[in-house]
Amino acid sequence: MSLDIATLFVVTVFIMALGGALLLFAWAQNRTNRALCWWGFAFLIFAPATALFGLRGAVAEFLSIETANALFLLSYGLMWSGARVFEDREPLVPWALAGAAVWLVACQFDPFLESLLARILLASGIISTYSLLFIWELWQGRHDGLMSRWPTMGLIGLHAALFLARIVAATALPFPLGTQPPNAGAATLLIFAFLFHAFALVFLLMALSKERAELNQRRAATTDPLTGIPNRRGFAERAERVVARCQPDATPLTLLLLDLDHFKSINDRFGHRVGDAVLVLFSETVTQSLRPLDLLGRIGGEEFVALLPDVRPGTALEIAERIRVAFAAAGRNVDGYPVAATVSIGTASASKTGYDFEALYASADAALYLAKQKGRNRIELGRPVLTMLPDLAQS
Repeated sequence: MSLDIATLFVVTVFIMALGGALLLFAWAQNRTNRALCWWGFAFLIFAPATALFGLRGAVAEFLSIETANALFLLSYGLMWSGARVFEDREPLVPWALAGAAVWLVACQFDPFLESLLARILLASGIISTYSLLFIWELWQGRHDGLMSRWPTMGLIGLHAALFLARIVAATALPFPLGTQPPNAGAATLLIFAFLFHAFALVFLLMALSKERAELNQRRAATTDPLTGIPNRRGFAERAERVVARCQPDATPLTLLLLDLDHFKSINDRFGHRVGDAVLVLFSETVTQSLRPLDLLGRIGGEEFVALLPDVRPGTALEIAERIRVAFAAAGRNVDGYPVAATVSIGTASASKTGYDFEALYASADAALYLAKQKGRNRIELGRPVLTMLPDLAQS
């Protein structure tokens, strides 16, 4: 049994409405993902727009041409806004509404309404623009490792290409793709394209949002919530990879173990709010002294660790001294309190301990203990230590 155009329109409208409802339901379960809300409302608006377009000839042209296309363009604007929100950028609401607004203004002029070519060119141009903007938003966040990002961009890209081709070949294509006499095959093709686009896009947007939620959960499990740097578990996972990369070629590798001096006293004298501010200040101070490829983590209350690949012991001492001096200056006064915070640092080098993280850590820990014994606010060099420490990944 073959499906007629009316049946295809009904199925397309149903898929779009169902897709919008599913996206909004997913958003209701996780209100932190506001992109689902934008995308859900976009699909819910797509549904009546498609229905009005399919009723052309059965309803007033004001509804099937002006209103239907305005709703279509509004939906594309909302889709783009959802992509911005997904990438943690604020939606540009006036620009999201601009496409529909430009269409409605143009429809106030009879020459425009009477020209099928003009209507095709304007609508297709706006849709292509919003689709390309959608791709641009996702492209900017491409480094987060979300696999669903790529097929989503590809699908939207095909959609944009369809409407760009429609602009170029509008005078040669049959209606509704172009200005030539209507053709049932062309209409069926266009409806199938929208049906496939709607079904596949809802699936991909749900998959993209699920991946993002899982990524956020993994990050939360491996990130210190106060300082925003890796916690004990997160540091251990990354440190293993760094050591594994350095070992084959004997790339220099240095570890710094850093412990704030008299931190309990700071909390007792000034309160935990100031203590937290000191910890944040320290992580920021260390980060400014390290390179992007260096790894910094908070592995205890006031204990931090930094792993420096391709850094020799002499250079590591210079870095440690830079951190010590910078923090002594920054920690004199914190939130208006004379905290006078300082740090003691123990260092260890793979050239002496070998490429074993536990051995590196034990050597730096012994050096840190020595720095504490010698009066704190100083740096000590580590030596090979036989003691094996518990797995750092265990909290």
